[in-house]
Amino acid sequence: MKIGMNAKLGMLVAVAGLALTSLAQVNTPPAQKPAPWPKETPQEPITTKYETMSAKEALEKGVLKAEGVPNDPAAANAPQPAPQQPVTKQNAHSFFKEWERDGSGNVIRIDRPLHWAAIERNTTIPADTRKKIETFIEQRRQKVEQAVIENIAQIRELDSGVVETFSMSDRAMLSKVNAAAKPFIGLGAFPSELKKADLFTPNNIQVHQAIVDDYRRLLIDEMKRNTASEEDKKAVGDFVARGFWITIADEARQVYYWMLSDSAETAADRVGTFGLAADAEAKVKDLFQQAKAAKDEGERVAKMREAVSNLTPEQTRMLVEPVVRQAVGAQKSSSAAAPTDGQ
Repeated sequence: MKIGMNAKLGMLVAVAGLALTSLAQVNTPPAQKPAPWPKETPQEPITTKYETMSAKEALEKGVLKAEGVPNDPAAANAPQPAPQQPVTKQNAHSFFKEWERDGSGNVIRIDRPLHWAAIERNTTIPADTRKKIETFIEQRRQKVEQAVIENIAQIRELDSGVVETFSMSDRAMLSKVNAAAKPFIGLGAFPSELKKADLFTPNNIQVHQAIVDDYRRLLIDEMKRNTASEEDKKAVGDFVARGFWITIADEARQVYYWMLSDSAETAADRVGTFGLAADAEAKVKDLFQQAKAAKDEGERVAKMREAVSNLTPEQTRMLVEPVVRQAVGAQKSSSAAAPTDGQ
């Protein structure tokens, strides 16, 4: 009886195993063959005015960008500008036009501030930057004019001839020159201000300084040649110092000359308001009239300088300030009336 029961249990286990095997065969799908990889999408040939090429060739030649946007064929084939050569003290002179000199070797005088004229000779400045610098100079002139109005006595001192004649051994005179120039030095060095405005690169500054130094050197050489006294010729330090201060005072003095020139048109009509004595008024009025009738800027400025030498600093301010204010007001009105983009 015991043997019979074991046989039945074995038979049941065998049947159950067969049933599970059959069930697995029914529910498990047959193995599928993997689908093939999709074929590469064909690229249309790229046609340019030069040739027809495949997409691969176009990518290699730069006619087609990596993201599939065609480049301008003309731009792709245009010559690329060479990177700008670094400027050093040794090669700076190859990046600007030298100053003109007369038959005696003297530098020809310029009719505008030295630093402003140097911009025109600096070949490292791009055309678009030059346009921005022109606007900067207009704003700079207004600042210098205001400084002149506020420091008339100092600009008169700088224009008295002291800068061209002082000696380094005369400490009192040197202090006077330094005090007279101080308000204008406070405006900031021209190239430094351009750098702050992101209008000057290190290369621009290097060339600019070389241009200014070259002009100063020519001035110093001229002073040496034109000095009659052998004792003065030995005072090389004085020549160097004078050349330095002449170029330092140059911007303020030139703007002051323009202010005088602009005042010439109405100066004779206004001289009666300056509070001059009768004889002085007649003399100054005559000089003002000569300035107004002058044939060129140089003669006009010379006559105006001679006239104001008879005025006090306050009377000189009364002469130039109204004209400057009127010019600035007219410029602001013109800017306000100008149409803006989109109007």
